[in-house]
Order: sequence, then structure tokens, then C-alpha cells
Amino acid sequence: MKALLTFILAVFLSSTVLSQNVLIEAQRGVSYAKYFLRHPLHSVEAINNDVKFLIEYDAGQGKILKAEAVAEVSKFNSGNSNRDSHVMEVVEALKYPTLSFKSTDVRLESDDIVVLGLLTFHGETREITMRGKVKSEENSLIVEGEFQISLTEFKVKRPRLLFIPTDDVLKLYIYAKFNLPK
Repeated sequence: MKALLTFILAVFLSSTVLSQNVLIEAQRGVSYAKYFLRHPLHSVEAINNDVKFLIEYDAGQGKILKAEAVAEVSKFNSGNSNRDSHVMEVVEALKYPTLSFKSTDVRLESDDIVVLGLLTFHGETREITMRGKVKSEENSLIVEGEFQISLTEFKVKRPRLLFIPTDDVLKLYIYAKFNLPK
């Protein structure tokens, strides 16, 4: 009986040690989020290099279990300060300073990744699906993905130029590089 209990305890402990999950934050400055917004007269692209991407990673199985991200809305930069100021007014950045995401499901198939989750933007939370690619590079894991949202679904008044509104679709693209534990 004592041998059986010792064996069960050893199996339990070894499975716990082998399947340790770790939280890993993406490299800041290397990782980023971009948005693309189209207007009939021109398109706008803005980038935020200070997004906090976080994953729960199963080192034993080498897979992502959960993902989260938080970005300050005011840190998106289009290269045009007047345009960026107008966008901050439209999205009410003082009232809703962050854009956040929390996964509800992560599906990996080869190097394809599908992440389902809840996106909170402009005080509204909606379910989204991000599709992308995952690749290993030395001791790093790189995740690239994209999704799109409807501005009106998030109760954002579409920006206008010469009385013409932008498209309702806002496309978002992410690039996140995680240093894996050794």
C-alpha cells in the first residue's frame, strides 16, 4: 500500500512539474499593434509600439493556452498629430483610455492560430476572432494576427473628412514576440 501511494505521488508530482504553465510578456518596443482605417480620399495607418501582450504558455506541450493584451489608445501614432488628436476626440480617449483583449479560447493547428476572445474598446465589449500565424525562432515565439471590428458596433462615431465618413471597418494587426523559458 505504501509503495502504491509513493508511486501515485511520484506520477502526480512529475506530471505537475512537466506541465508547468508560465506567464510570458511580449518584448516591448519589438511587439506592436497597428490599425488601418479607410476613407474614400485616403487610408490611415497608425501604430502602437507599447502594447502589453501576455500569454499563458504550457512549456511542456509548447503551446499557448491563454492570451491578453492592453493598449493605451493615445499611443497609436499615424505620423500626423492633427489626425491623431481628432481620433482621440472621436474615440473619447480621456473617458476610455485603453483597448483590451482577453482570450476565451486559443486554437493551434500547425503554425495557424485562431484566438477567440473579448475585446473592450470605447466602453463596449464584443466577441472577436483573431486569425494568424505562430512561428518559433531560436528561443522566441512570434505571433502575428489580424481581425476587424465595426466602429458603430463599439458606438464610435465614424471620423469624417470633408463631410464624408470613413469606412465602418477598422482593421487591426498585431505582432508579438515572446522570449520562451529555457
